[in-house]
Amino acid sequence: MNKLAQFAQSFGIGRVACLCLLALLVGLRVWDPPPLQSLRARTFDFYQVLKPRHADLRPAVIVDIDEASLAAFGQWPWPRTLLADLVTKLTKLGSAAIGFDIIFAEPDRMSPAVAAQSFRNLDPQTRDRLQSLPSNDRVFADAIRQSGRVILGESGFHLRSASTAPEPPAIGVAVIGPNPGRYLMTFPGLVRNLPELEQAAAGRGMLTIRAEPDGIVRKVPMVTKAEGMVVPALTLEMLRAVTGAKVMMIKDDAAGIRSVAIPGLELPTDRNGQLWIHFSHYDPARYVSAKDVLEDRVSPDRINGKLVLIGTSAVGLRDIKTTPIDPAMSGVEVHAQVLESILSNSVLSYPNYAIAAELAVTVVFGLAIIALAPIVGALIVLLLGAVV
Repeated sequence: MNKLAQFAQSFGIGRVACLCLLALLVGLRVWDPPPLQSLRARTFDFYQVLKPRHADLRPAVIVDIDEASLAAFGQWPWPRTLLADLVTKLTKLGSAAIGFDIIFAEPDRMSPAVAAQSFRNLDPQTRDRLQSLPSNDRVFADAIRQSGRVILGESGFHLRSASTAPEPPAIGVAVIGPNPGRYLMTFPGLVRNLPELEQAAAGRGMLTIRAEPDGIVRKVPMVTKAEGMVVPALTLEMLRAVTGAKVMMIKDDAAGIRSVAIPGLELPTDRNGQLWIHFSHYDPARYVSAKDVLEDRVSPDRINGKLVLIGTSAVGLRDIKTTPIDPAMSGVEVHAQVLESILSNSVLSYPNYAIAAELAVTVVFGLAIIALAPIVGALIVLLLGAVV
């Protein structure tokens, strides 16, 4: 006991206390309790507000089913013949890919045969004629097939579906690493579109965006697992369809997933396959009204060669997300910002080894401050601490 006291006295009681404090702080970071996670997330949000992404490139365009569109063509849901016209016009305008931030899980109730059953006092000839017409879903599927560039959205679900719908065409998944599946966000079920539509589409991708515990969206999963299948995000599937790739690659290690890639493009992710988004502020230039597209009032330059996302900002239909720089951003705009970040090489990266590197730097500088404090004086220590 005397030797320990002598060592403490010779080394300096203050230094011993600082070493204990440093060990305590390192242990706290390893433990990483929820309050510390929240503090770190808020710091990340502050950096986003301090330096948002400057959206110089506009590779994605949102075709917005806005209030003006609803006023012109009626309430939602629209007849799928109208959506077929929208797809056809966007294809003629030269869109590179068309992604729907909408799920068509049920048949269109406005199809002629369905409507014939609901109309009263129809004469038999009129009823028979209506029932002989193709369904709106078939017209929509034909437009999707002829376009060859439509990506439909799907969503994870907490219950496994009892549907007997055919499995979507498998996308090849190459894995570099032990077992990435254990790290992926997993859903027992999958909300799909009508089989007729899915079979006509060029691809299908997940729309699911899960907010952090505090309700703020900071990351979007690039790959998820649903009904036992690895499913790409809508944005990743749009990029895959544009490149014509038939496979995507997942790289993982003992700490989790490192990246997700398609040929020519590798995206760094967190350990669960989620992409950190570098947000920019809302910009109306991202949006084109669906009404203007349907009425042929959009310049081809706005659509030609662009990745088109179809969604809505209309009140009552809008899927609202809270982001670090916007308390009410449309979900479709989150997808658009993901595409912008990827194609402008502005994605954020937090590799799996970052925690160990942070702890190592903290320990090294902490020990340096503890050792130098009695020698260089308080001002130098204060400046060193500020730099760290």
